[in-house]
Amino acid sequence: MPMAALLAEVQGRLDGAYPTVELEAPKIFRIHRDVRFSKDKSPFKDHASGVLMVGSNVDPGTAIGALYLQIGPEEGAAAGHWAMAPDQLARYRRAVLHERQGATLSKLLRPLVAGGYQIISAAQLSRAPKGVDPSHPRVELLRHKGLALDFPAIPAKVRHTKALLDWCVERSQEVAPLVRWLLEHVAD
Repeated sequence: MPMAALLAEVQGRLDGAYPTVELEAPKIFRIHRDVRFSKDKSPFKDHASGVLMVGSNVDPGTAIGALYLQIGPEEGAAAGHWAMAPDQLARYRRAVLHERQGATLSKLLRPLVAGGYQIISAAQLSRAPKGVDPSHPRVELLRHKGLALDFPAIPAKVRHTKALLDWCVERSQEVAPLVRWLLEHVAD
């Protein structure tokens, strides 16, 4: 399967970005949709996608991804922690509120966001979390219930070529310091 081969190659080239943890074997998402409770009974997704998780014995629902890649009509890539479990969210918010750890996170994010990465998460509060001053300098980060970065758009010239491998590796290496921050401050 091409997606598995691509992610396996990315995994081998990203090992140096994560010296203290291992990247899990690539997980390829199935192409068949669960149609049991859906009005749309078409059985296939229109894209291929997969992920490289960081660490071992991780729960896919609350794991930290070094790279998520989707190829199809809607293409893209991302990395980080899409949806945090309640205990992870509590640790994340403590770290963001901590003067030194929160400042480090802001320092890591600033050049990435300026370079076209977007902060995303599965859910976001409409205002500051309970007990947090709405004027806190990192309130926008505290509103997220996860912390991931959506990569800049995959350039058309590399989209369906071998150059996609290099593009994925380069973007994943750029966000590796953020992923390592999440591993240190949020992971179990």
